[in-house]
Amino acid sequence: MKIIVLLAVVGAALANSAQFYKTADDYMDMEGVVRDPAKLKAMTDCFMDIGPCDPVSQSLKSIVGDSIARGCDRCNDAQKHLANTFCRGLFWRQPHAYKNFVDKFDPQGNYMANFMEAVKDY
Repeated sequence: MKIIVLLAVVGAALANSAQFYKTADDYMDMEGVVRDPAKLKAMTDCFMDIGPCDPVSQSLKSIVGDSIARGCDRCNDAQKHLANTFCRGLFWRQPHAYKNFVDKFDPQGNYMANFMEAVKDY
């Protein structure tokens, strides 16, 4: 009986961890990206489909829309930190680009507030 309970607990833990998004680098220096106008623009252009993507930006781009719509419920803590740092940095440093970003990924205005609330402490 103890083995069955143990297997159930391990199985549940593995199922939970498998639900996180997979990205190329959850620990990239997003603060450095936000501080560098050229890097911030390059990442934003990638997300907006108006510029090329490096492998890390491409992997993040692949989860942006879903993570915004789902309130980052599949994000791990590192991904929440990246999302918070990117969005707040874009908002303060390139407000026009932030507006375009929000218009693309939340055109009806239904998700962004919940998304930002979910990542605000990261």
